[in-house]
Amino acid sequence: MGDDIALADSFESLYRASCADMIRLAYLITGSIHVAEEVTHDSFVAVRSRWDSIDNPRAYVRKTVVNRSRSHLRRVKVQRNAPIEPPQVTLPEEVDETWQLVQQLPVKRRTAVVLRYYMDLPIDEIADLMNTRPGTVKSLLHRGRETLRKQLR
Repeated sequence: MGDDIALADSFESLYRASCADMIRLAYLITGSIHVAEEVTHDSFVAVRSRWDSIDNPRAYVRKTVVNRSRSHLRRVKVQRNAPIEPPQVTLPEEVDETWQLVQQLPVKRRTAVVLRYYMDLPIDEIADLMNTRPGTVKSLLHRGRETLRKQLR
């Protein structure tokens, strides 16, 4: 019984400390607060169910949020059988007009840009989250920056 209480306390601590950040991350990738909340809570359920086998729960939940956000966007694209149009959303105050241009980037570029410049993650960690090589992440970031630079001119 004592182990169950310790597990609940440490899981609750992780949830309280990182839930808002994970919702923001999912929102920035998906463009929908409703999807972001669902993805985040589903991710925490996955972490809770595998708690004993996870070495780094914070990294695991972040990776799960990124993967589930990307999966959601793929499902939407398949369902519509057409390119994904950026949803019309009300942006948080800290996001400026550049964010509209970021939302128009292809999903992989947008994900890399968000993880690098919003979450300040290193290239290697982004590569791990996106299940790709660091060189691919660098290329996605370069192309994303070039697209944004052209659009800002």
